[in-house]
Amino acid sequence: MRKLLSIIMILALTLSLAGCKKSVTAKFEDDLKWDDKSQSYAMEKDAKLMLWTDNDEFAEKVIELWDKKYPDVTLEYENVAANDSAKKIKLDGPAGLGADVFYMPHNSVVDTRESGTLYKLPERVKEMVMNDMQESAYKVAMYENDMYAIPSSIENIALVYNKQLLKALPVLPTTIKTNASNLLEQVENKEIYMEELLEGIASWGNNYSGAGIEVPYKQDRFYKGDGEEISESEDIHTILAWQLYDAYHNYPFLTRDGYRVFGSDNNNPDMFDIDKPEVRSSIEAVIGDWYGNKDESRLFPGLATLEDMGWDQAPSRFQKGQVAMTITGPWVMQDIKKNWDLWIQEGKFGLTPDSEPSDIFGATALPKFSNGNNPITFSGVQVTGMNIYTNYPNAAMNLISFLASDEVMKVVYSTLGKIPAVKDSSKIPGLNEDSISNGFLEQAIYSHAMPVIQEGNYMWDPLRDVWTNIFVEKMSIEEAQAKSLSDYQRILEDAGK
Repeated sequence: MRKLLSIIMILALTLSLAGCKKSVTAKFEDDLKWDDKSQSYAMEKDAKLMLWTDNDEFAEKVIELWDKKYPDVTLEYENVAANDSAKKIKLDGPAGLGADVFYMPHNSVVDTRESGTLYKLPERVKEMVMNDMQESAYKVAMYENDMYAIPSSIENIALVYNKQLLKALPVLPTTIKTNASNLLEQVENKEIYMEELLEGIASWGNNYSGAGIEVPYKQDRFYKGDGEEISESEDIHTILAWQLYDAYHNYPFLTRDGYRVFGSDNNNPDMFDIDKPEVRSSIEAVIGDWYGNKDESRLFPGLATLEDMGWDQAPSRFQKGQVAMTITGPWVMQDIKKNWDLWIQEGKFGLTPDSEPSDIFGATALPKFSNGNNPITFSGVQVTGMNIYTNYPNAAMNLISFLASDEVMKVVYSTLGKIPAVKDSSKIPGLNEDSISNGFLEQAIYSHAMPVIQEGNYMWDPLRDVWTNIFVEKMSIEEAQAKSLSDYQRILEDAGK
């Protein structure tokens, strides 16, 4: 009897859970209803929408704009971290608990698409996005010519620099004709190739002492009590430092001679191709005798492993005003802007109440290689997706389209400080006048969309470790390439691919 009761209880619980599972209310474009008069989708009666985003101020401004345009449809939000939303929607969506529309990073599109959580956008919306947004931004959300999310903001890396420090540094030898009187003018006028920049910095030992300069506002950059000398331990990798132990930041150096991971459309899993000749020649050009390995490197003297050159030793020191140049994204400016008023109060770096971040900091596209090719970066994109389990597919489609509108793109820039993914930056007040953001936009032209295949999740370690194998393990370039290819194939096998 007791066993029978247990079976009945388990069966009842199973049926109860099954009954909670949400059915899909609309799946195809034909399920939506377009209203020609309003030029929007016909809102469902008593529609009520939920948005997931991770910034309260941004959400409140979006809701204010939405209420003005669609006063009859309630929009609420829940603060959910963008990096968590994909995992959360896969659980909450089928249960009827998920947001109707949610923000997520580009690399979550593959998983949410393959899990059947994302609503495939109709042709009408797809065409709008392709007309209004940058190609490298919307391509991260496409698969087999279908679009599954809408880009909101772009994040690619570029060369970010401290104007005060570069102005104090001398001109480096170059084959490009230049009248520059300092490294700042040389970099901003694009009068030096990437290989020349790396070799020149290596000739100084990548420190101010080696460059023979008096560091401006030294006491504000290095925290010695007497404000006199910079210790040898502080003046290390101070002219150029970036996150070496990271494939995202090192990918541009593989692209000199035409390499593109996963082929021309970055969606062919059989074309990882890290062992190809164009990769070898690109690495040869970048390494020279200045990159070398941990015992021979003139660019990174004393660095035992690439893992030691992460955020803390590169962008973080740049934010403090110690490192002259770094390769990073617009996020590096966030802490600088947070500290700006305090720096003005303290009179740091000679700042006055009229000073702007662009007076000291700048950003520009990575210098060309000596063969005339631009380094290619990955385009990182924040996107919005629509939950296929929404009760209100028409209203939700209006919301996801609204989040790509000029009104919301202005809020993305003014409130979040992010760079909208729009083609026409003149629509965003202040963006064209923002020299730092425009430096990142300049590099965005030379960016590849992130791979939109599952294999893209497995490429990062092998792409990173081709450099680790050379620098730390002292492998030849060919050995490092072969090891990275072998590692990639092993990762695929472990994943059942």
